[in-house]
Amino acid sequence: MSTTTPLENITALAFESRMANSTAQLLQRKGARTISAPSMQEVPLENHTAVFSFCDELFAGNVDILICMTGVGTDMLVKTMKTKYDWENIHQALSDLTVVSRGPKPAKVLRELDIPIDIKVPEPNTWKELLKSLADNKLTSDLNKKLIAIQEYGEPNEKLNRELEARGAELLQTSIYRWALPDDLKPLKKGIRAILDGETDIVLFTSKTQVNHVMKVAGMVASKEELRKALKEVVVASIGPVCSGGLESHGIKADFEPSRPKLAIFINEIAEELPKRIN
Repeated sequence: MSTTTPLENITALAFESRMANSTAQLLQRKGARTISAPSMQEVPLENHTAVFSFCDELFAGNVDILICMTGVGTDMLVKTMKTKYDWENIHQALSDLTVVSRGPKPAKVLRELDIPIDIKVPEPNTWKELLKSLADNKLTSDLNKKLIAIQEYGEPNEKLNRELEARGAELLQTSIYRWALPDDLKPLKKGIRAILDGETDIVLFTSKTQVNHVMKVAGMVASKEELRKALKEVVVASIGPVCSGGLESHGIKADFEPSRPKLAIFINEIAEELPKRIN
């Protein structure tokens, strides 16, 4: 096996959607045959009531902390606000808050908007690191009666919400988009069928929502139990703890996690580790 193509003769299936092309290209550079089975799409919420409720509280001076969970969501939040309010007023109001960035993607958006970031959550950027970051910072160590606005992504993080409320915080959930299944399910069904038919060596999951969608569609192709059984015969690669937790909730064990939850690192480390596992 060539050192430049360590995944030669390996078939890798990825459920990534937004970064589907990049994922396939990175795998192919390592010599893998790839199957792309996009499992989700971002659908903007038609009703932006939650965003404008946030605006009402923000401009009234009631919001103490804003937690930005994702880059896409942070960008869409501000763009939605700008449909109704002047940017100067938005920028001033957001700059007056304690702003928390869950990871590098929302941080990038905030920097581009010149909005100060008070707390950056370290990797692997889960709700646990977020809570610890809040507890360790004097601005947020006491959350009693603080109003926290959470820019939610896809679905609420109930564990995070419960912990914040247990610390005395009041929550203002600000949903800006939700996850949906792709309009065209054929590639996803074909990918699931490839697993069931033993045509894959490794399966890559890069989000918890992917796991939920794959298991939902598995019931349309065969059954969830058949897919769980088939996944025991391949290497299941998860990009990080949140994703692995999603797998575990469906009775699926993650065989591999990268040292850092980054796509390029994920695939580089798969290329290093997988040949050891299959030889």
